[in-house]
Amino acid sequence: MTMKFVLIIYLFVSLWQPLAYAQVKLPDLGNPSDAVMSEDTEARYRKEIKQQMYTYQMIMTDPVVASYIYHLGYRLAAHSDKPSQTYDFFVVPADVINASAYPGGLIVIYSGLFLETDNESELAGVLAHEIAHVSQRHISRMIAKQQKTTIPIMLGMLAAAAAASAGASGDTPIAIASSMAALQQQLAINFTRYHEYEADRVGINTLYNADLNPEGMAGFFAKLMTKNRVDPRYQLPEYLRTHPLSVNRVTEAKNRSKNFAPKVYQESTMYGFVKERLRVLTASEFDGLNAYYDIERQSNDSPAAFLYGRALYQYHKNAYKQSLATIEKINTDAETKVLVEILKAQNLSRIDSKQANDYIKQLLTQYPENNLVLEETAQILMQSDNLANLDQAISNIRKLSYQQPDNPHFQDMLAIANYNAMKPIAAGQAMAKRAHLLGQNYQAVRILKNLRNNKDLDYYQAATIDAQVIEYEPLITDDERYREQYGNRPDR
Repeated sequence: MTMKFVLIIYLFVSLWQPLAYAQVKLPDLGNPSDAVMSEDTEARYRKEIKQQMYTYQMIMTDPVVASYIYHLGYRLAAHSDKPSQTYDFFVVPADVINASAYPGGLIVIYSGLFLETDNESELAGVLAHEIAHVSQRHISRMIAKQQKTTIPIMLGMLAAAAAASAGASGDTPIAIASSMAALQQQLAINFTRYHEYEADRVGINTLYNADLNPEGMAGFFAKLMTKNRVDPRYQLPEYLRTHPLSVNRVTEAKNRSKNFAPKVYQESTMYGFVKERLRVLTASEFDGLNAYYDIERQSNDSPAAFLYGRALYQYHKNAYKQSLATIEKINTDAETKVLVEILKAQNLSRIDSKQANDYIKQLLTQYPENNLVLEETAQILMQSDNLANLDQAISNIRKLSYQQPDNPHFQDMLAIANYNAMKPIAAGQAMAKRAHLLGQNYQAVRILKNLRNNKDLDYYQAATIDAQVIEYEPLITDDERYREQYGNRPDR
């Protein structure tokens, strides 16, 4: 059903390209005869895709998952062939074994692939391979030669995502993942064997330089080949279709990884905790987590990450006291301690609001600049009807938005927190900035002009709104203005 849906979307886009271009505006990729896209074009391409991913809620914004993949990605990028390259690392919540790299440094890992890995070096091996595709500009070279076929596929991916998001069916994550995988497969069709071998070679060097086990890449590739032997009755996972593997390629990767001088590899204990968190947050009701985290599997020597996953699962099942009891059994290190403390605060907020407030104050005093604490405690305080709590939540989110001014997720949070705190002007301004960050400047200006009509504005609020209008209004495109005024009519 899902694949039929995606194919229909692709057919629709190929037949109605003018309409598709009116709905989703992508940057001009330049002359298809260019050998490589310019870096400016790559940056515009990356920005457009990222905006659409945020718009259709493809990105997993959970702060623990987002922070982990960001830091692991940049740990590798710093030791790559192009450490000055700017990257975005995102996790897409879909049970698909795949990873994708796009021009400009946008790299996507699917939750299904993350859960398939057994250690951090395996996960890092996939990331390092994708980083190598970007640093060697493999995809940019291909798109520069093939933009006539690539752009419709891109439009199909975004159209499918929009339709799936609007339908909000149970197939939505798979529809989105299938659409994105189709784009990556289209990009991979003309990858030469040399490109894949080069990405392996460069990626393995990156792993070693980042103090991660270079055998992680070859080990994960070998595991995928062993678990998914070619059989006409079964469909290969997306990763094997978009990143074709061979025995020779895996063998060469293994041999290359053995050529490095021995040293101590440094894997993060955070990996196991994030993996269990992903297992819980992306599970469906039929994923068997109740059996996986069954109490009979517990013992005094159960891994800390497993116990964390069980406590998180209990929290999501509203078993707050059981979750707190499990938390008491978790032995953590300095790196993972904060995750357990945040989960404790979440449980307390459902049992005893006063105790929870005291504990949150303690966490904010102990970790005043920790982004995970700032965001997770803000999420708790935003649900309160206490204005002091709401003001603290707003203060937390503002800190985060100052650090990441281009992240629309924090403008989402600011809008909700200000609305709950009965501050409609500030909420509207946050909504306008979110629209601006998503490239929806007409909508942003409309929100601001509606706010400007409020007679209760003070001088500072009015001046701030006027400044935003002056900034956003020149950015409105003709296509966006037409689309907002007349809708998506094909008779333009």
